[in-house]
Amino acid sequence: MAESSDRSPDLAEDRDPTLKVRPLGSFQFYEFRLVLVSFMVGFVGFQMRQVTNLWLIYDITKSPLSLGLLGVFQFAPMLVLVFVGGSIADMVDRRKLLILTQVGNLVFAAALAALTLTDSIQVWHIYATTLLVAAVNSFEGPARMAMLPRLVPRHYLMNAITLNQAARHGSMLFGPALGGLLIGWVGAGWTYVTVAAIFIPTIGALFFLKPMPPDPEARRRGMSVKSMLEGFRFVFGNNVMLAMMLLDVIAMLFTHHRGLVPIFAEEILNVGTFGFGVLMSAPAAGFLLGSAILLIAGDVRHKGLIVVGTYVAYMGSMAIFATSTTYWISLLALAAVGGLDGVGAIMRSTILQGAVSDEIRGRATAVLQLSNRGGPSMGQLMLGAMAAAITAPNALLVGSVIGIITLVIVISTVRGVATYES
Repeated sequence: MAESSDRSPDLAEDRDPTLKVRPLGSFQFYEFRLVLVSFMVGFVGFQMRQVTNLWLIYDITKSPLSLGLLGVFQFAPMLVLVFVGGSIADMVDRRKLLILTQVGNLVFAAALAALTLTDSIQVWHIYATTLLVAAVNSFEGPARMAMLPRLVPRHYLMNAITLNQAARHGSMLFGPALGGLLIGWVGAGWTYVTVAAIFIPTIGALFFLKPMPPDPEARRRGMSVKSMLEGFRFVFGNNVMLAMMLLDVIAMLFTHHRGLVPIFAEEILNVGTFGFGVLMSAPAAGFLLGSAILLIAGDVRHKGLIVVGTYVAYMGSMAIFATSTTYWISLLALAAVGGLDGVGAIMRSTILQGAVSDEIRGRATAVLQLSNRGGPSMGQLMLGAMAAAITAPNALLVGSVIGIITLVIVISTVRGVATYES
């Protein structure tokens, strides 16, 4: 008998968890579909705004360091608010919290549109709105990821996380290319207008979700410094999980290439705004291929081995991109970078979500968000400074070597990283 397209997670709990989950299995759950579509549409807008921010900053300043400074404003509020955001996600209705964050994204995109269309835009305006958007999204990430285990049964969790990451990278595939196309066609101001409009259906879809009240125990405990740090205690109490997160942070700090792509596009590969947008989209294309492989494979057991293998291949692909002067080779290298990085991220997220209880899920997810979002933001500053000193290609080459050295140290000192199974 065919399964209902609006089946609830509770009704599906009696399914034999040893059975292989179909590649699109989590789509049978109505609320999961709503959250996924809302996230995918909103993230297209987020990526378009990111591309427009980067292009405007480089167009105004011609400075790699100015591009890198954007990462500081992305990371600074996250460093503090991610702890608060994780705690709030455990204490309030996650649906309401997610709606409020998307309204904030719409407002700031509209502000950038108004400033640009009136020829008033300055670099500090972009930095300021980036700071505010990062503050808002410090609440969005924990709330959204902590929702997933309530939307699907436990044995669908890796499938749901893979589809969520596929939606994210699908947005990264179309968002930057669309942003680059619109910048060249109608200008940066109307691109920001389009971004603001995109958040309207993103918000609307979330109103169709049922309320998601918090765990009673989490609400009873309230918010304190001790409570906010419970996610950290959980992660730091697991050596394997901590080692995997360290690898991710090092990769983001020393090889996060996105802030340098305008330099490669304009000075090395000599492509225009659309070519720049396609370069920004290439990692997402690779990730979608990696996601398809994982969806077909199902809930793979040897997650540690996959994390280590993809990490090595990621560093090699980054080195190829750094040394390439041919556009199509650069595209392929960035596609490989995105695919390998994404598969590793899915493994880490699945390991965390499968191990943590719902009572502290928002706070534990916040730690992962700090790594996933804070690392790239600081990496943007790190690589911007390195590129200003030793050129962009050399900065990425040095970063790749640092990544491999870190992996060797981690495998040598932490038992069970490569052999982790679940």
